[in-house]
Amino acid sequence: MARGFSDKEKQIIRNKLISAGREFFGKYGLRRTSIEDLTKAAGIAQGSFYTFFDSKEELYLEVINNEGEAIKENFLKQEKDIGHLTREDFKAFFKKILHVINTNSIIKQMFLEEEVDLLVRKIPVEKIKECNRRFVDDFLPLIKKWQQEGSIITDYRPEVIVAVLQTLYYPILHKKAFDPDVFEEMVQLLIEIVANGLVVDGSR
Repeated sequence: MARGFSDKEKQIIRNKLISAGREFFGKYGLRRTSIEDLTKAAGIAQGSFYTFFDSKEELYLEVINNEGEAIKENFLKQEKDIGHLTREDFKAFFKKILHVINTNSIIKQMFLEEEVDLLVRKIPVEKIKECNRRFVDDFLPLIKKWQQEGSIITDYRPEVIVAVLQTLYYPILHKKAFDPDVFEEMVQLLIEIVANGLVVDGSR
């Protein structure tokens, strides 16, 4: 039976598990990381893991969320320096996000090595939906701002435009289904099409 921890100890150990998760998931992925790996790194008994997370998949989701928050903050800071949005700004903005997916070890494991399939099977649907809502909540103010500035078309509700932006990531989730010789060019073309369809003509 896992011993009790004080609130301060719980916070310290939780942070250690998240840190260990980032290291192990980034190197080995979700499948090849064991709870024993994580608890050894955090300095706790294996049974104590469940005091903090219901499963390693839940910890994985927490690590992904933290990584996503850091990336989001970085990109939103960059967005403030854009000024009036142009099509080139828009394309560069999303190309940078896709570049992060291809280079960040944690995000890469999830998107490019199909860890998301295992995650979806193990994590309650409500938690997955919460992540999706978080994405929408993050981007809605940005889309509304661009619409108010006249940079983005107002023919569609902001929620619809955010949903369109989410489709930019779907090919990455299923990269192995595409011919590797055309994949990168296809993604670039998809960004071009979305940019041309959303960013108004006068903001080139």
